[in-house]
Amino acid sequence: MSTLGIIAEFNPLHKGHEYLLNTAKKQGNVICVISSNFVQRGDTAIAEKRLRTKFALDCGADLVLELPVLWSMSTAQNFALGGVSALQFAGCDKIIFGSECGEIEKLSKTADILLSPQFSEKLSELLKSGTTFAAAREKAAVFCGAENILSGANNNLGIEYITAAKKLGANIEFETVKRIGAPHDSDKEAEFVSASLLRQKLLSGEFDFCKKYIPEKVYKNLNQENLSDIGNLENAILATLRTRSIEELSRLPDISEGVENKLFSAIRLASSLDELYNTVKVKRYTLARIRRLVLSAFIGADNSLFMKPLPYLRVLGFNENGQTLLKSISKTCPVPVITKVSQISGLDANIQKIFETECKATDLYSLSLKKPQPCGLEYTAKIIKTE
Repeated sequence: MSTLGIIAEFNPLHKGHEYLLNTAKKQGNVICVISSNFVQRGDTAIAEKRLRTKFALDCGADLVLELPVLWSMSTAQNFALGGVSALQFAGCDKIIFGSECGEIEKLSKTADILLSPQFSEKLSELLKSGTTFAAAREKAAVFCGAENILSGANNNLGIEYITAAKKLGANIEFETVKRIGAPHDSDKEAEFVSASLLRQKLLSGEFDFCKKYIPEKVYKNLNQENLSDIGNLENAILATLRTRSIEELSRLPDISEGVENKLFSAIRLASSLDELYNTVKVKRYTLARIRRLVLSAFIGADNSLFMKPLPYLRVLGFNENGQTLLKSISKTCPVPVITKVSQISGLDANIQKIFETECKATDLYSLSLKKPQPCGLEYTAKIIKTE
């Protein structure tokens, strides 16, 4: 039987995600790699990763693996590299994802272009002119013969998955499902709405609005107490950043062009996160990138493991079929498969560093919940098991 992989945040898991899971389930076993408690847009995940693990299992996943925070709260390239490497190590035959264009041939062609010398030269030229990375990347790709599809958030991630697989030499097939409904980050209502709108409605207590867009198995387990709001961490983030030196800021993942100096100055002026973001804002940096830098400084992340494959697989949950699958993966996986925290102490320094950062991130994330949790969840939480 084929084994299909899905890389996702499930932030929250909605009916569009359920459709993707069902599409994968019809073809074979399903392994999901899900984001940690801080996500790519530079925010806290709406629900803790183990609750999102349960949601994934309830909606069709067989096995759920963790995308550690150093990858989940990172660039599209690093996010994709982490997710694809995990699914490669887990032995997936195919990765399936949603995209705005819905045509795998167009996405694959664009991935090939992004890996070409001509693209690299054109991108470098555009970046020197002061164009933002995202805009320069899109213009360079179109100049080299790609269709204008990189502006779609899901297209972009899908292309990065394909690119990552090529860089890793992974023998993985790709399939895309056309995304329908409201655009990414849209506040418009449609048959399927954006996760951004659902987060906004959930945090404002408008659960009735969300009911028709979220699977019943997920909806019944969401409540105000288990939702995260980054606003609850605002003073903690600002306080922690005021203790960071320029040298520490210069080692943040994905920082360049001396922006650490501007960030250092902004930290000393800002009395709110929005003020901090707006003060740091520069033409070459998107808001999401600035938010990620701020949260990376908050949790103490650095660039030492940036743009590297995962050095281990950590299991968050499985059903009966997933448990059987896990036994098979453990025999062939080229990296350690972690099911117990006690295994980590005997592994190499990089793995221990990743786990220490994960522990710190989860302890801080726990304060973002309406009902804050004590430290140590990474040590006490059990693997999620469903039938």
